[in-house]
Amino acid sequence: METDTWPRDEVKTFLADKVCVKVNPGKGADQKKRMEDFGVKAVPAMILISPEGKELVRAAGKPAPGTFVSYFVNQRWNDMIAAEKAQDWKATAEHAFILKTWFPGTEATKRAEGILASRGETPEFKAALEAATAANDRAILLAKADLLAQDKKKKAEAVEAYKAVIAAYPDSKEAEAAKAALKKLGVKPDAPGKK
Repeated sequence: METDTWPRDEVKTFLADKVCVKVNPGKGADQKKRMEDFGVKAVPAMILISPEGKELVRAAGKPAPGTFVSYFVNQRWNDMIAAEKAQDWKATAEHAFILKTWFPGTEATKRAEGILASRGETPEFKAALEAATAANDRAILLAKADLLAQDKKKKAEAVEAYKAVIAAYPDSKEAEAAKAALKKLGVKPDAPGKK
């Protein structure tokens, strides 16, 4: 993969907005533990994980050169089509959202956008799409705050970012995580509605 997959332009484009972590089980116990944590039994294995830690796609084995992106997209696409045929609008919306959000520029994304447009007024589809969008927004806000908190020079920015999560989504698990992070930073979160 080092010579025939990673250097390809379409692979670089696909991975440009993603955080890539390479794990090598032969490089120590911590690397092997990370594989076990994700249930990886053999390499190569690739897992795409959302900011909230939800596994979006898992692919095992080495894709043929030139098929890396479709290697990820096809599984999600097939799941979306099966859900649509079964009229499982919640699953259809979730798969379409994931394709649109995490696989931009692919043919599957264009087709998913068509499904999003044509099914957008189906109540169950619409509710599931709104829930998926909100969950993604919450997770991204929290992930940004967590990244800021890793840099001691950006503690004030991290505090404000965590407070923004709490203010925007007060009853969410992300707000609870933000409160816990503030506590670790030695900061008491403001009560809702106070500045």
